[in-house]
Amino acid sequence: MNKKIGIAFSVALIMSCIAGLLLAAYVHEESSNIHVTVWIKRAGDKEPTFWSHHAGVLTTIGKNWLEDQIGDSPSTDSAHWISVSTSASGPSAAWTQIPTEIASGGLTRQAGTYASTGDGTWTITTTFTATTTHTSVQLTGENYAVSGDNNLLGADTFTPVTLGDQDQLIVQFSNSVS
Repeated sequence: MNKKIGIAFSVALIMSCIAGLLLAAYVHEESSNIHVTVWIKRAGDKEPTFWSHHAGVLTTIGKNWLEDQIGDSPSTDSAHWISVSTSASGPSAAWTQIPTEIASGGLTRQAGTYASTGDGTWTITTTFTATTTHTSVQLTGENYAVSGDNNLLGADTFTPVTLGDQDQLIVQFSNSVS
């Protein structure tokens, strides 16, 4: 059964990557974008049991922060902090922080790992490990500060999931500029 889940997961990942590449080749007017991939790994399982991938929303303050980083006054911290929430709100470019950000039980905002994936493309990935049950986790944000408001680069929703003790939520923001 686990082998079938692993194969299905691999096929879904490959198909989404191909779809993303085709979409990126088709949409020329975008100068930057954010995509979010989420995996759930249940305690004791070797393979993820849930997967989601689609475009996120680049916020207005995120656009202004990028402008400052490139053309004006770079900050000392990068946008590598990932937050999660149980809010069912759809992401808005006007947001400055995700609503009802979780700050306990292993899902507190944490630093992700940066990886270059080519010219002008990179990922920020982190793995949260729940230390208590969280119901309806379904929103994530990429931030340029360890805590607080007014530092949200982008956000996205995913299918609501319940995390039990020691379940893992893996979040990856894929960013690009062209």
